[in-house]
Amino acid sequence: MNKRLSTSRYITGFDGIRTLAVIGVILYHLLPTHMRGGYLGVPVFFVVSGYLITDLLRQEWDQNGKIKVKDFYVRRMKRLYPGMVVMLLISAAYITLFQRNLLNNLRGVFVSSLLYYNNWWQINHGLSYFDRFGNESPFTHLWSLAVEGQNYLIWPLLFILLMKLVKNRGTIFKIVIGCSLLSALLLAIWYSPGADPTRVYYGTDTRIFSILIGNALAFIWPSTRLKEEIPDSAKKILNTAGLASLFLLIVSYIFMDDRFSFPYYGGIYFVSVVTAVLVAVTAHPGASLNRWLTNPVFSYLGKRSYGIYLYQFPVMIFYEAKVNVANNVWLHVFIELALIVLCSELSYRFIEEPL
Repeated sequence: MNKRLSTSRYITGFDGIRTLAVIGVILYHLLPTHMRGGYLGVPVFFVVSGYLITDLLRQEWDQNGKIKVKDFYVRRMKRLYPGMVVMLLISAAYITLFQRNLLNNLRGVFVSSLLYYNNWWQINHGLSYFDRFGNESPFTHLWSLAVEGQNYLIWPLLFILLMKLVKNRGTIFKIVIGCSLLSALLLAIWYSPGADPTRVYYGTDTRIFSILIGNALAFIWPSTRLKEEIPDSAKKILNTAGLASLFLLIVSYIFMDDRFSFPYYGGIYFVSVVTAVLVAVTAHPGASLNRWLTNPVFSYLGKRSYGIYLYQFPVMIFYEAKVNVANNVWLHVFIELALIVLCSELSYRFIEEPL
């Protein structure tokens, strides 16, 4: 058996965090006036992804003294590629048969998505994340998968360099956090109030800070080295911090409107730090948050969160083009949610899980 896998902990509470992330994103798109800050689910995904990937790389390095980069890439592709390819093929077939007005740019979407540069492709083609109905596309959301894909490509190599050249993990933490601050600074500098913020919202350089925060956390908070038996006072501090971070995240979902300037002037960075606290407490076996975030509903949705994220826009765009949702908004919201969950269930059961 692979030693790295034998020492890994599956932290069930992370499914709960993924559920909170995907609920925020879905409700932001379906009910933007009710969930104004739901777009913040994306940085939540980024932080969790950064932490988990780096934590696994750290375990592999500690046990083997090296990283099998090729194996890492193969694992990531097996996890992410099949689901996305099937979604792209099904959506392309539907567009060709029933919604030919969306055929424009389909080839560019395919290539940029498969090669994980879709965020830059959308920027270069002047597509706006904040003008969904004026520029409808079932593939708008793929920008974030491109940012993650670019991180997966580069980060293992940077990880190896840092471990070989810097070695001290406290110092590495400071370097990575410094890079995250630089990314957030670029977001603030390049953001122009009143103008469409898509360039800074999509850009890898201006959004990578959330992933970097998760990456940095794994160096000082390794999941396999956290002790289950801790003093009651420490447990109380952890639980308080975890609940406070959960509260702040929910408040941000409700009130941090994307039309405000604050998200670009530190707001998204703040939510990413809050998420890092939530991740840290959930990962700690001595705290209670992992248990509190573990339940059948969160487990179900969390495991299917990738599929839910993949199919949200195709379902919404295709459905709303054929049905007048204004007649009964809530009814159609529930129908769209059911269709999204159904698609994600089929994807999880027949594509993602077998691989």
